[in-house]
Amino acid sequence: MARSTIHYLRKRGLTRRAIAGQVGCERHTVARVLAQPVEHRYARPPRSSPWAHWEPTVVGWLEAGLPVKRMLELARADATTPYTASAASWYRFVAGLKRVRAAAAAPVIRFEGLAGEFLQVDWGEAWVPLGTEVVRRVFLAARLKYSRTLAVRWTRRMTLEPLLRGLLAIAEELGGVPWAWVFDNMKTVTLGRGPDGQPRWNPAFARFAAELGFHPELCDPHAPQQKGTVENLVKFVKTNFLPGRTFVDDDDLGTQSAAWCAQKNGEVSQAHRQIPRELLAEERKAFGPLRTTAATYGLYRVATVNRESLVRVDGNQYSVPTGHLGQAVDVRLLATDVVLSRDGVELARHARCTGRNERRRDPAHYAEALRHRPRARLVLERDTLCQLGPEVTAYVAAVCQRRRERMAAEIDALVALRDTAGPAVLRSTVARALAREAIGAEYLPALAGLEPALTLAAVPVQDAVDRDLASYEAFVQHGRAG
Repeated sequence: MARSTIHYLRKRGLTRRAIAGQVGCERHTVARVLAQPVEHRYARPPRSSPWAHWEPTVVGWLEAGLPVKRMLELARADATTPYTASAASWYRFVAGLKRVRAAAAAPVIRFEGLAGEFLQVDWGEAWVPLGTEVVRRVFLAARLKYSRTLAVRWTRRMTLEPLLRGLLAIAEELGGVPWAWVFDNMKTVTLGRGPDGQPRWNPAFARFAAELGFHPELCDPHAPQQKGTVENLVKFVKTNFLPGRTFVDDDDLGTQSAAWCAQKNGEVSQAHRQIPRELLAEERKAFGPLRTTAATYGLYRVATVNRESLVRVDGNQYSVPTGHLGQAVDVRLLATDVVLSRDGVELARHARCTGRNERRRDPAHYAEALRHRPRARLVLERDTLCQLGPEVTAYVAAVCQRRRERMAAEIDALVALRDTAGPAVLRSTVARALAREAIGAEYLPALAGLEPALTLAAVPVQDAVDRDLASYEAFVQHGRAG
């Protein structure tokens, strides 16, 4: 039945009963059609999409950068309405949302930068087959934007010192200092952003950047393409270097990594169809000069001198001369030393502690204060000797146990040997003394080889000395009894 026919017959004056009889329908049907427009379209009732529940959640996951496989795991583990359909349907749904977001996103504007301008830097983490185990290691990856030259340094911790020394090692390899170094908002570089959106730099890192002469920059918070460019560098190392490789130890890891970087830098880059190593020669002309190295740079700290004339640095304590109680001192952490200064004047230099809760005290720093305190001076000298090694500690313990009445003279003899012959000779001498049970200052010159006329064979062992002393004491006691 045509709706237009009913309306036409009505316009000709036919009644509803006549129209119904002519078109073959009920009267109430004619009445309903006449109440509607001629071109009336029936609308289907809306159907609820099975994905409507998941769409806002997945959009949030996409913004957070979660991989689609992890999204599926979270959806299946949902406590209220877990996802129970197939994985393929889920992947198609997420892919569709990605296409919609990509179509609405701003266009990607690629740029290459100028020669010597940009160095992109980021941390990476991986599980590495090292020896017979698979261990966690982190790496610092850097790439020049212009030439695409790649450099990687492996370490164990994502802390400030490995970062700065790794950057210096990379700058040494590149042959200079690029103008701007771009980071992905890592905590060792920035403490966040201020109300104005500007970065709040880590003070030690800001000083490092000023001393090297480069401009630190962060990826913009709302620039996923810029962030992805830096992160792709880490992904490239994980997917191109690590698969299929095994390593004997950390040194082998570093060696293979350097060889791989050299290989990649010698191949044609897909970005500009040129060889990065050849473009690096052009970039070096634009670099700033590198005035320090990873081995010689001192990380900057500020610390306060406590009542023991000690300065706490990274969980350890180092002495300065007395008279600076409560004063702030500048600390420079070199690779092997710690340098303490105040107002540009060096106060002390110590070998760096390798552990935690250790102390490095120089007795000379307390000379004036200990002038009338001989026992305190003795204890301080003893602690300083024990820091030289376990064999020295064992010998000092034997002296304090067997010759306690002469402990001051024995400690002075050890200090004199250390100052004249050096710590290495002292360690070897006391090791020989412990092996022969020759505990005493009178044996040290011969054991150290400082008295050629006295051979080691002439030095009695401690057991013989103790036996002779016991015989003498028995003789004295017998005489007193007689």
